[in-house]
Amino acid sequence: MVRAPFVYEVTLGERIRHLVSPLTPDEVFAHGLCTEAVFGLLALGVAGLDGMPPDHFEENPVFVRFLHETIGDDVFGVPAVREQAAGIGDGWLYILDARTPDPAGTVPNEDIIGAVRVREKQPVPLSYRANAQHRLYTSAGFFQLPEELEMALLKRLRALAEAPELGS
Repeated sequence: MVRAPFVYEVTLGERIRHLVSPLTPDEVFAHGLCTEAVFGLLALGVAGLDGMPPDHFEENPVFVRFLHETIGDDVFGVPAVREQAAGIGDGWLYILDARTPDPAGTVPNEDIIGAVRVREKQPVPLSYRANAQHRLYTSAGFFQLPEELEMALLKRLRALAEAPELGS
């Protein structure tokens, strides 16, 4: 995400936990916080993101699935993906996390979001494959999507928040 996510203190069972979400406090106050809009949980006793080590963050598998569904649906309309596919010809185009320090060099597995099959210089519909080794949070911070995908993700999350009976 380009902007820093928000941390919300909630009571789950009998424990106070801290949830991380891209939705603003105004959006959460107005509509609540559906499961799909929660990146994950901070470790017990951790109340903020400053200097937090990656092992103090637990990813939300519901959000991860939602993230990859959104990317799989919308990646083919992203101009940068189409441009990169034209340069490949045939093969796989890797969707990289923008937080990776050197996209032209060696990219850590945790910074490869997924891949799209390319044939005849075009991304193949329904070919997106998520990388199970991608991490939402690393020592380099939270994941960062290309702008078009981030906007699609936020749009879908806001729609779910406004209709919570459709979310989990």
